[in-house]
Amino acid sequence: MRKTHLLLLASLFTFCLSAQEYKFDSDEFPGEIIIKKGTRKGYIDMKGSERSPWANQNSIRFFSEEAIADGKVKNKEKEKFKPKDLKGYISDGRYFESMKISAAKLNIGIGLMQYKFVERLVDGEIKLYKFYESPDPTAVHFGEEAIAAHKVELERMRNNPMLVIKKGDEKLALIQKLNIGDLLADCPEVQEKYLSGGYGIKPFNTDAKSKLGKFIAKNANAEQMESILPEIFADYNKCMSK
Repeated sequence: MRKTHLLLLASLFTFCLSAQEYKFDSDEFPGEIIIKKGTRKGYIDMKGSERSPWANQNSIRFFSEEAIADGKVKNKEKEKFKPKDLKGYISDGRYFESMKISAAKLNIGIGLMQYKFVERLVDGEIKLYKFYESPDPTAVHFGEEAIAAHKVELERMRNNPMLVIKKGDEKLALIQKLNIGDLLADCPEVQEKYLSGGYGIKPFNTDAKSKLGKFIAKNANAEQMESILPEIFADYNKCMSK
């Protein structure tokens, strides 16, 4: 009888261990990867954070529901994917699309295009993306001045993502280099609302003559523009789909 009780306790203990719930890390979210022939649902391990938001653009790790069944995930159960491997991925309600892009080319017209996972904020005739410049992983900084300058540069990269659009079949373009009013010309009601300040922000003055005026045009209200552009372009896309 005692032996039977011990066997029951052992079975119960084993069951409890196998029924343990997996404790997700702060950078692991439900999501799916988009492959050539459909999608695979599971969980995405995103290494990007407020300190390194560009990390989400370089690679991700994916694991399945089956992998967490025993309450833990082995390293071999996490599949690593780079932008060339997927069409994109969805994680934490965010959509990242695989594409060839270059911060230098967007800025100065010359640069090496590389595949990256780029967060898409708006889909439609006009697509809006948020892209972070990435620090050079091989760079070494010596001396207080160089280290301080590097810290300033990292802070700029963290806080000033590039807002990039693609209209129809046109090439990717940096939003600050475009006249948004002209961009919306196909839909007069949205264009008028934007130009009249109906979206709660003054239009970018891309024709500013002075250096100071151009600086203000490109940088003032940048945070507001990032928050309001999705609404503007969503309205435009609805208008164009009628």
